[in-house]
Amino acid sequence: MRSRALGDILSVGRCCKLYRARSLGDTELRPAQQMLLSHVCRRPGLAQEELISALYLDKTTVAHQLMKLEEQGYIRREAPAEDGRCRLVYPTDKAMEVYPRIHEAFEHFTDAILTGFSDDEQAQLEKLTARLRENAFQLLSTEGVRDP
Repeated sequence: MRSRALGDILSVGRCCKLYRARSLGDTELRPAQQMLLSHVCRRPGLAQEELISALYLDKTTVAHQLMKLEEQGYIRREAPAEDGRCRLVYPTDKAMEVYPRIHEAFEHFTDAILTGFSDDEQAQLEKLTARLRENAFQLLSTEGVRDP
């Protein structure tokens, strides 16, 4: 019999996306933009390619969402002098103003869904899901899949 764990994990992910959309509904940010913006605010100056790799997202999707974030005034992209093809992504003041709300929504959701879990159970869950992620990345890598 197959484990329902993966389906449950995917359901939790969808719930998180809906929760963030509701929590930040007064902003123009969509869930994917919230995730990208959160990453950019935590690591300013990250290359666009590094963002794609870190979040394991499709190049086209990331480029499109970053373009929208740039148009909305949340990020700026710069080409470093040494490599004009590369784009470094920086948050703007507007991004830094909304980032605490994005972070708070993630934290509140995480705290709520971990209610009733002991510290040991939380550590075990983190360890197991990290293994799942690594196995998924490894599968895509060995199958020659670079971009999901």
